[in-house]
Amino acid sequence: MRTIEMVFLQKSSNNNDLSADPKEFRIRRLRQSDLHDFVALGLPTCAFMHGRPGVSDEKMHQNFANFVREHAFTDDSEIYVAEDSSGKYAGQLWLHATRNRFNGRRELWVWDITVHPEFRRKGLGKQLLEFAKQHAAAHRTEELWLLVSSMNYSAIQLYRSMGLRSLGQLMCAPVSAQVRPVKTIKVGATVLRPLASNDVERLHQLWSLAGLPFRPEGRDSLGNLRAFLNAHDDAGWCAEADNQLIGAALVSDDGRKGWIDRLAVRPDHRRAGLAKAIIAACMNSLRERGPLVVGALVENENTASRA
Repeated sequence: MRTIEMVFLQKSSNNNDLSADPKEFRIRRLRQSDLHDFVALGLPTCAFMHGRPGVSDEKMHQNFANFVREHAFTDDSEIYVAEDSSGKYAGQLWLHATRNRFNGRRELWVWDITVHPEFRRKGLGKQLLEFAKQHAAAHRTEELWLLVSSMNYSAIQLYRSMGLRSLGQLMCAPVSAQVRPVKTIKVGATVLRPLASNDVERLHQLWSLAGLPFRPEGRDSLGNLRAFLNAHDDAGWCAEADNQLIGAALVSDDGRKGWIDRLAVRPDHRRAGLAKAIIAACMNSLRERGPLVVGALVENENTASRA
């Protein structure tokens, strides 16, 4: 296994004077023997991702522990541990490498960055995030991403100070386990059904009519869209009426998060509940795959979609 280590100085509480009782931290790869400490430190911040309404805390914690054991040492995950000079577990960083299915860019996600309470407010969080940025650059990753709650003000302040910026709002909701998925829904003259590869030309037309920006000669080319729809079951849902595509959205997942992308409704069919119906169908499809969080990235200025 390839090993990576980084040694740095802890910031002193004495006006940032590193000569005043400096302590060294070391960043190293996670070992099997670290799993208990990793799970224990990550439970308060990560376990909620592994639960549903009605699931007990004990079950949620067990789900999180099982997820860590299953994915911690896979090829697309790298977990790093920060320890002080005495070997005490001080913090952790979970990086997950993936490729955006829509634009093909290499992405590095920060799945977890947590500092032990004893070592907080000493600059360790910044050092871990800086390590993530250096790791992304060294591996020619084009984008570094992370999710943060809008209520986590201290984390948002930290990330902004490190040069990260918001690209919109992540809208998420639990997927109801009580709503059973169906493959075709008919309401009056409107049919709601999964997108098929032969819908791609009409999908371009819909996006143009809806004023949705897209790249017909690039990532959104007919060939790329056909390949995406052919490669994945329930890769999108559409609303059809009078042999016209009047609304649609694409669906994808990375095994942990489900995404709803490219939601569009023709202007002359808006305010009839079509967008809500398409979102519900997409969420039902994602529920079948098992993701525990469903999200849609919305531009800040897109107030209608945010509402």
